[in-house]
Amino acid sequence: MNRRQSGLTLVELLVALVMCLFLVGGILVMHLSSRATFLDTGQLSRIQENVRFASDYLIRDIRNAGFRDETTLSVGHEIQIREEYAEIEGDGDVLRVRYAGRGHCSQAFEEFRLIENQYSLDADTGDLICQGRSVEQGDDTLITDVDFEDPVALVGGLTGLAFQKICPDGTTVCDCDLIDNFDDACIGVRVAMQFEGLRAQDGTGNFDNRSIELTAAFRNVVLDRMNEHVFAEEE
Repeated sequence: MNRRQSGLTLVELLVALVMCLFLVGGILVMHLSSRATFLDTGQLSRIQENVRFASDYLIRDIRNAGFRDETTLSVGHEIQIREEYAEIEGDGDVLRVRYAGRGHCSQAFEEFRLIENQYSLDADTGDLICQGRSVEQGDDTLITDVDFEDPVALVGGLTGLAFQKICPDGTTVCDCDLIDNFDDACIGVRVAMQFEGLRAQDGTGNFDNRSIELTAAFRNVVLDRMNEHVFAEEE
């Protein structure tokens, strides 16, 4: 008994092929979209974490500028702090803060010392870096004669960094000196940071930079000024 054999026609094969192409294309689009969302979410989390860490670390250290522990700090160290508790160098891209403490960004100490931390941006790596140096108690060495320790990368992903002084009269030009310039001594710093943002959606691979601005007051300097005014009024 002969059986009649039949198969798919060319038109049916073409229709099936087109349907398969649409199905594969849809799956591919969904995969790429999910992958892009996953990468953006991860990158956004890293950006937020970098911003939080950099903000917390910088603000905490800047607020310490000018701190002097008179009970354990030598007179020479106190003078070095008072005469220059902070300074901004270059085009506003380097900040140095000086105070008495038990450690700087490179290492920790058991005893209070005269310390100085310097913050800047490594343009090659995009890292916020810190370099610290210190002078032990009883040592009459000027801290400016001491070499900084090796730089430490605090956080990455920066594309820009700038510092600006805050002066009592609202300007940005003043000295951070409590000895010769007490009334006009700087009272804080503005910090502008720019981070790599999410990748551009046009496929160019560029980044949408994210900028933040922070303001930190030198709390010990502010307290010195407040106490000075209180004593002046009592007299």
